[in-house]
Amino acid sequence: LTGPWMLWFWAKETKKAECSLFKGAFCNTSIDGIGTCWPRSSAGVLVSRPCPEMFYGVRYNTTNNVYRKCLTNGTWALRGNYSMCRAILHQERKGKLNFQIAVIINFLGHCVSMVALLVAFFLFLCLRSIRCLRNIIHWNLITAFILRNAAWFIVQLTMSPEVHQSNVVWCRLVTAAFNYFHSTNFFWMFGEGCYLHTAIVLTYSTDRLRKWMFICIGWCIPFPIIVAWAVGKLYYDNEKCWFGKRAGVYTDYIYQGPMILVLVINFIFLFNIVRILMTKLRASTTSETIQYRKAVKATLVLLPLLGITYMLFFVNPGEDEVSQIVFIYFNSFLESFQGFFVSVFYCFLNSEVRSNEEPITALTEEPITALTEEPITALTEEPITVHIQTCF
Repeated sequence: LTGPWMLWFWAKETKKAECSLFKGAFCNTSIDGIGTCWPRSSAGVLVSRPCPEMFYGVRYNTTNNVYRKCLTNGTWALRGNYSMCRAILHQERKGKLNFQIAVIINFLGHCVSMVALLVAFFLFLCLRSIRCLRNIIHWNLITAFILRNAAWFIVQLTMSPEVHQSNVVWCRLVTAAFNYFHSTNFFWMFGEGCYLHTAIVLTYSTDRLRKWMFICIGWCIPFPIIVAWAVGKLYYDNEKCWFGKRAGVYTDYIYQGPMILVLVINFIFLFNIVRILMTKLRASTTSETIQYRKAVKATLVLLPLLGITYMLFFVNPGEDEVSQIVFIYFNSFLESFQGFFVSVFYCFLNSEVRSNEEPITALTEEPITALTEEPITALTEEPITVHIQTCF
């Protein structure tokens, strides 16, 4: 016998030897088939003992009890009541089931997101007449999500436990690529926030903004950050394909810190943008209910745009079982379907894409005037003076 079987058998024999020291009148000390030692007890007494710590390799919570009756004739009941211990086993199975469901949600969400992102990518590729700076930023954000989702699939399909332990070079490169593309998502969302904040809050003409500025923000800035993180991992935490972190080593904050920083800045952008929109709504003659409905509509559209939803991933669900289950499902759904939401808001609901009459299959060099509708006006249904360049 080896492993858990040997441990269980040895514990059972040890308890049997200990129990033999206490044999006497009434119900004698005994050890049942599970391995629980029942001490000498008076007739007619219901005896309780802690649940076994381990049985057949499964751990149990010893704070629960198992019960067995000492009968009036001085013999033990044939079986003990292990129903309380069964609940612990049920909880473990329930936890595994919830984990498996979360994995399915993750794969389903990433598949749906990838399809939607690819459709949105080719729409922006084919509709040349709407290629203004604003839509180019949308296009790059969608591209960043495509690359991040592709890296996620590679990680899921290649990172087996054996690969984790081997810590080969290619698996570390895959992890670095995944973290890079994940970082670009945050920085392109930061680019979206910069553009909107410049146009609405600063009332600064977006004609002065250049595409290279946003390319540097979205693609270039994350690169040295990930290189610095990789160097830190190589020297201080070079194990398990650079996934996870060793206790007392904080190299992951090299790239997580800037991501959190841009989220905080985007939160400030969101506050200022909504403040300007609310100011405009107060000046209107509509009823208070309609005003707040418009503000809520604007906020809901801007939340995924600025990436504030990622802040929910830093929340600790606590020890409560229900809270943990809700957090796991909500986190899995929001993370995996984020690309789908980005495609819907930036492409499928984009009025310029929907109203454009240019044939999708034709990549023509002829300029075509697209019917444009500024998204900020659509959010409030009131004209707001902003300097946003039109697409031609």
